Amino acid sequence: MISQELELNIVLIGWVIPILLGLVLLVIKTPETQSHIYYQKGKLTCAIAFLLFGVEILSQWVMRVLEVGDPILSVSVYLLVFYLATLLFAMGYCTMISPGSVDRRQQVIAAVVLLAFVTILVINYFLPNRLWQVRGLLLCCVFLFIITCSGIYSCVVVYRKAINNLRTYYSDVVENMIRWMPGVGAGILVFLLSAPFVCWLPRWVGVYQVALGIIMIIYTFICIINFSSSYKSLAAALNDGEDGSDAQEISAMNDAGDEEGDMNVQRSSFSDSLIEVMQEKEARWRARGGYRTKGVTIEQAAREIGTNRSYLSKYLNEVRQMTFYEWVAQMRIQEAQSLMLADRNMPIEQIASEVGFTSQSTFSSTFKKQVGISPNAWRNQQL
Repeated sequence: MISQELELNIVLIGWVIPILLGLVLLVIKTPETQSHIYYQKGKLTCAIAFLLFGVEILSQWVMRVLEVGDPILSVSVYLLVFYLATLLFAMGYCTMISPGSVDRRQQVIAAVVLLAFVTILVINYFLPNRLWQVRGLLLCCVFLFIITCSGIYSCVVVYRKAINNLRTYYSDVVENMIRWMPGVGAGILVFLLSAPFVCWLPRWVGVYQVALGIIMIIYTFICIINFSSSYKSLAAALNDGEDGSDAQEISAMNDAGDEEGDMNVQRSSFSDSLIEVMQEKEARWRARGGYRTKGVTIEQAAREIGTNRSYLSKYLNEVRQMTFYEWVAQMRIQEAQSLMLADRNMPIEQIASEVGFTSQSTFSSTFKKQVGISPNAWRNQQL
């Protein structure tokens, strides 16, 4: 049991926090990029769910303060709000991690079921017999329980699919960001599955549920905000290959004469957004001079770039049309050429060492294989 004052304070916090967090989600800006469109939609959907939670708890707080209210009406509003919150959280969650999982047909079905649920609640409220009203609410509780289980099941299916996609796109950032999903899912599971039954229990049980809901909502809010920091990479990894129409021939990343010397991107099974993400990761690694590390391995490069060996290998093979060692050698030779042009007196052995080769002979053979002539012959041609 808890005191009445503590009960009012908990319920007060219970409606203030979700409304404030919902408003923050509504107004907070997200990057205006193609890859963030679905995150924006999911974020707004969850924001509305937060506001609904807050409004429903606000109504409880007002009735407790004024000590008024029809129990049948109170429970009806309670059930309706939790149906909407379940629906919105499930849709927002699925939209963020798998945009294609919520289509127009599912939205229409959800709207029809919602209309039916509202109709049942309204009819039940105007029944003349109080006993039949209670029975009707019990049936609505069962209905809400089934809907909640269905929504959670859909989220689990989407989550498992996301995890399978991420198996070929491992990175510390992705792993850390994906961890929030089971935590939020567990919180929503406990909170929403208990909702239909709490309204039949003593009031102090509902207060404890509100306290649990506050924790769940704050945690969910933090996770949604953190999720946005790596959403571009996550969206590309989670949804790569889901839509075959996205796999199309991409134009060259740079002109043929670009001093960076990047190759034209070829047709591959990678989506446009994922190619863009990998290009950005590749450019950052190149700018840091990761290819200059003597004896660099594909595992080391993948870890520094932010992916794994198999995924980097697939990207190089399909998009760059080369192996890992050809890719590294190309960057080293390009820098060696720049050094030879910048300082025509720099010894070949020093150049080879600075760009990452372990010996002059290896450098010379690699240079000749890529350019067609030896380093000295190429340098002489530039005079």
